[in-house]
Amino acid sequence: MEPIFLIAILLIVVYIYYLFFFGGKTNRLKNQTTSHEENGETVYRYDRVGRGPLQEIVDERIKTVYELIEVPAQDKPNNQLFGTRKPLGNNQYGEYEWVTYGEFVTMRKHFGSGLVHLGAKTGDPVAIWAPNRLEWVLASHSCYPYNLYNVSLYDTLGRESSTFILKQIEAQFLVCDKTKIPAVFKLKKECANLKHIICMDENVIEQYKEKAESVGLNLYTVQEILKIGEETFSEEKLNLPTPEDICMIMYTSGTYGNPKGAILTHKNYIAGTVNPINTNIVPNENDILISYLPLAHIYEKMMESWIFYGHGKIGFFTGNVRNITSDMNMLKPTVFPVVPRILSRIYDNVIDKISNSPFHIRQLFRFCYWAKSRDLKRGRDFSLWDILIFNKIKSMVGENIKLMVTTSAPISTTHHNFARVCLCPLLPQSYGMTETAGAGTCQRKGNVSLGNVGSPSTDIEIKLVDVPEMEYFASKGEGEIWFRGPCVFQGYYKNQEETDKVLTQDGWLKSGDIGRINLNGTFSIIDRKKNILKLQQGEYVAPEYLESVFNKCPSIAQTYVYGSSFESNLVAIIVPDFEALGYDQQNKEALKKVIADPKIKKQIGKEMLEISKIEKLKGFEYIKEFHLEHEMFSVENGLLSDTYKLKRITAKTYYQKTLTKLYDNFKKKSDSPNKKDK
Repeated sequence: MEPIFLIAILLIVVYIYYLFFFGGKTNRLKNQTTSHEENGETVYRYDRVGRGPLQEIVDERIKTVYELIEVPAQDKPNNQLFGTRKPLGNNQYGEYEWVTYGEFVTMRKHFGSGLVHLGAKTGDPVAIWAPNRLEWVLASHSCYPYNLYNVSLYDTLGRESSTFILKQIEAQFLVCDKTKIPAVFKLKKECANLKHIICMDENVIEQYKEKAESVGLNLYTVQEILKIGEETFSEEKLNLPTPEDICMIMYTSGTYGNPKGAILTHKNYIAGTVNPINTNIVPNENDILISYLPLAHIYEKMMESWIFYGHGKIGFFTGNVRNITSDMNMLKPTVFPVVPRILSRIYDNVIDKISNSPFHIRQLFRFCYWAKSRDLKRGRDFSLWDILIFNKIKSMVGENIKLMVTTSAPISTTHHNFARVCLCPLLPQSYGMTETAGAGTCQRKGNVSLGNVGSPSTDIEIKLVDVPEMEYFASKGEGEIWFRGPCVFQGYYKNQEETDKVLTQDGWLKSGDIGRINLNGTFSIIDRKKNILKLQQGEYVAPEYLESVFNKCPSIAQTYVYGSSFESNLVAIIVPDFEALGYDQQNKEALKKVIADPKIKKQIGKEMLEISKIEKLKGFEYIKEFHLEHEMFSVENGLLSDTYKLKRITAKTYYQKTLTKLYDNFKKKSDSPNKKDK
């Protein structure tokens, strides 16, 4: 009998079995949010907290980040903690080699002792600039036994932003990998306080030592600092922090202008780690996390802290995302934190392969996908669907994965459901900020609903505030999300003006995000108060700024830049400067022909590309697709306000079909087999 007939018979049998045994209604999500009135406003909280005190800690022994690893090290000193793959050459790597909890706490005391011996004093910053690796977390956690604090710089940070940060914090110590050393030499002139560079890589001293001395820098390796610290260490030198001391300053990537440093105390950070613990997803010593998302981001830090609570272990990727499949095959992680962009790529890859599969495979996938989606809604996980087809897809992220978490930007319901069905049923979506130490909301275990970011954490409370100019009102369950709780940061470092913009006198933090409270007590992020967009990969974009840039083009009169949290690129509506192009702006019919002329579109596209380079826009700020409009934005057609500002919500509604078409066109070009890399 042909395989296709066997599969058809199997489908019929499975279908009958499914209907007979798995009927019933979809599980209703219990409302996990309680509310009360305060000064005429509704305040939302975790249901088990109620009106009681917000939770600040999970373990009475852990009130500082120092204790976050010290306590697990006392409980399970021989448990493996951090793993690194040894390079073998030719881009090949060996198995993971591990450092235990007990070994790591000794290493961090010695490394911190070395810093103190070189002049680090209580309350001093230690800057870290490198990709994720053992030496990164060593430098970070070595601060805490001596009441220092760390400042993380994104690995890909440019010279201007890195110089600004190092100069603002007046850093004397910078721990970095060897690729950053030439850049450090160049920025030394502007960072007068910088004295000591500690390189994470060995065998670089001779290469850079002479140059370092010539610019007034002392260059060490991590091993040298460990040796100095071991020789000078004594318990009497320890200066343990209190919950109120600063533990880190995390710089948020500025949309434009200088980045802002969010000050987090030990109390803030420990309270923030309560967030994932209280989703009913409890870590244990068998959990393994793959560390590849930037440690300079609060999301990755929070996930690693979650592992510490369970006495689990963390394996670092080898530094190149292209090799992460090899890393995961070797590590076999159980926890895989992701961002929507990664899930989008996996989705596109799988759907493309399924679409090009034989008819019977496509039908089998569709049936199993439908059936498992229904199962998950009913709180069931029927393994037959995995055996039939999904285990092959799961191998893309590892068959041992039991938890995936997504945050950074909203995820589309299509991609979220796909990931739960094909990759990992336990995939909560969360929402937080650097300014809340990552805390905010999170879907709890058992919440399989889509299109929301869950309910409040136990350490935070939320209220919705009217935004009348955008027609969002708290009385309708919509408004700007404001946070309050022990996890809320202390303000922006040396930037009182920006601090006052987001922190109120009574402790509320204005998120700038527009949220909606749903009937089941969960929240959904539906808009952004400030005209700042967040793309799918988590990058922030200021459309008004970009519009001012593109309006400098000789052939452009007006620009409307649009981006979506479900897309990775920007599109635009462009009104040409017809007068500059030599056309009569009053002849509407003639103008329609002008905008349809490929030569005109090519000319404008060329000008936009040139101005993007001149203004040094980032790659994600480039316009990937645009539409030419013959009619000016005006007060009369409702696209401009009385003060001649673009009414963005109106413009989005007015051009919705066009914007959708622009994204469809871009995707068709991207998927074209004849496309060429530019």
